[in-house]
Amino acid sequence: MLTGSNGILIQAQNAKKETEEAQKEEENILGDYENYLSQYANGGYVESKGVNAPVLKDRMELVTYNEETKNWDTNNYSSAYDYLAGEGAEDNNSSKWANARVTIDGVDSYFVWIPRYAYKITYNNPSDISQGGKIDVKFLIGTSDQYYDNEGKLQTAKRATTGQEDTTSNYYVHPAFTNNVDLGGWRNELTGIWVGKYESSLINKADGSNIVTTQDGDTSGNILLSENPDKTIAVKPLMSSWRYCTIGNMYTNARQYAENLNSHMLKNSEWGAVVYLSHSQYGRNGNGIDINDNSNFITADGGIETNPEQSSTGNVYGIYDLSGCTSEFVAIYYNEGAASNLLRYGNSFASQGGKSIENVTTYIGENVEENYIIGDTTQETNSWNGNRANFVSYTNPFLKRGGDFEIGGSAGIFVFGSSSGIYNSNTSFRICLTI
Repeated sequence: MLTGSNGILIQAQNAKKETEEAQKEEENILGDYENYLSQYANGGYVESKGVNAPVLKDRMELVTYNEETKNWDTNNYSSAYDYLAGEGAEDNNSSKWANARVTIDGVDSYFVWIPRYAYKITYNNPSDISQGGKIDVKFLIGTSDQYYDNEGKLQTAKRATTGQEDTTSNYYVHPAFTNNVDLGGWRNELTGIWVGKYESSLINKADGSNIVTTQDGDTSGNILLSENPDKTIAVKPLMSSWRYCTIGNMYTNARQYAENLNSHMLKNSEWGAVVYLSHSQYGRNGNGIDINDNSNFITADGGIETNPEQSSTGNVYGIYDLSGCTSEFVAIYYNEGAASNLLRYGNSFASQGGKSIENVTTYIGENVEENYIIGDTTQETNSWNGNRANFVSYTNPFLKRGGDFEIGGSAGIFVFGSSSGIYNSNTSFRICLTI
């Protein structure tokens, strides 16, 4: 035991040392973050990572998962993500996709970064594409179409023009990252997109409590946030997905979530961008994603560590609820569909003869299945993994993805089904941010 003045002095010196070390650690973390922001906050290409850095804006924080505390921390920015390729045919669970915490109305939500890339498909049986295949991804540099090949040489990917190009012979820039709105792109070229880590949920602003939506009564899901200022959206695990809402109201609510971050309902092209990366060597390397079969439609069934096989990366850094939980409406429609359904259920964005805009894509033509768009996970990957495939039609001009838990083994990331757009018990939506 330390006694006397010498003991007190030693204790004071130790305390000072601990304080200085803590301050130094805090300065290092802050310096690491400031260094990251100064170099990469606008999505610059990171040579050491081989991908575009996540773009950050106000109310966004890059986070890493702390396995000890089971929380997402804002430190270790330089090691917050590593898009690592799997080898052979083994399932890949080593890739760390970048995650961000977004705080809106005092509520934390989580999003995952999908960097700009080009892809190429190799079918197991070219004469029967339903037998599946391999999706090879090359990450692109900045907003360019250039990438490094396996020998480190700079190459240029092709651009889709009609939407029906042959992606088995060349690498094509995924249309979701381009400025071609007719093919599911944005108003300008993107270095990447932020996609909701989970399906969307409805909560009370006052206490953050989850609202289990129903068809009628005080918990009715078919509402607009603009008319219910006490409620907002959350993108979190272990929450009931927001159901019983028409596709039109979902679209409007997603737009309102974070206008400064260009929030919107995930489009079919953006679903495709997620799914192709998930199936690629940087995701599950061609292996399936387990179904979230929670009968109460709870996001990330059991928690992110309990069922990492339900994630796009096979670990906590991926995107959940892509297979099962609920089906998910995506922001597309068939512009020759029945006017009654387009106007009644897609009132906020759909109409006969309508054209694609940055937030929504239209499918056109009498032979609509022939007018698919590459990268949208419909005709290119039709029936992969035995997943159901039912495209838009006159009666059902809207599309939903993933399949809900009730269809069992038929659910999956390649599933697509048509819908009138009406609210129901098993369909939700996901938010995308383009910054």
